[in-house]
Amino acid sequence: MADRWQSYIASIAQCINSAEIPCVLWGHCLLNLHGVPSIIGSIDFVIPDESLMISYEHLSQLSYLESCSDQENCHCSSATRPTPPPGVHYHLKGSEVTVGLYVQSETLWFLPRLDKKLSSPSERTLSEHFVLASDKSVLPPWRPGRASGVIPLPQGDLVVAPKSHVLLEASIRLFARDSGTRIGSFAMAMIAYMEEYVDDDGYVDVEKLPIVLRRHYSELREGQKPVRQWRKELRDSLGISYTESDDD
Repeated sequence: MADRWQSYIASIAQCINSAEIPCVLWGHCLLNLHGVPSIIGSIDFVIPDESLMISYEHLSQLSYLESCSDQENCHCSSATRPTPPPGVHYHLKGSEVTVGLYVQSETLWFLPRLDKKLSSPSERTLSEHFVLASDKSVLPPWRPGRASGVIPLPQGDLVVAPKSHVLLEASIRLFARDSGTRIGSFAMAMIAYMEEYVDDDGYVDVEKLPIVLRRHYSELREGQKPVRQWRKELRDSLGISYTESDDD
């Protein structure tokens, strides 16, 4: 992740936080933070549902952002995009890169509501689910064949991110929720990326996954069952109805 992206990430997080709204990193930049190689096509954050429009309006003060001029045809809001679209977005001026805001109910719905204390981030205010983007004790450094990893000071101290086990849990739950769709296929790819680039390198504490998801992840990782059977049992465990059409 180039220095300029790190500066944008910190600036956007600081702007949202200045309105006393918590936000946590998401999307391509979060993947890079955990070492997963990913081209930066967007800079995304998750915020509380009720703060979506307030955050959007607050970001309008950043001179390097501009509103989308063609929502219907914009790739960021397209109904055919393979990844979940943000609730609202801006564009970086003179760039194809977007800035997206996602609501918690569509991304990290399984976690407690984002606490207002996260708008003044410090190690003392973080729960077990989150980490400062500058924390070298948790996040990986840059390594050959991997993405940039930890964001250095001072920018990294301004940004809160989900820990790797939370990102893995989100991917598994997203797959269970949306299997049989483009988004479900994306989520399965995310699980594979987390396994190859993060877990295999020792940067996921799998023991922090809920017991039922830990078991399902282990079964998938070890190839113990056909994916169709694994998917059905995963959805059953999470109380998500399953139909034959989900295999289409």
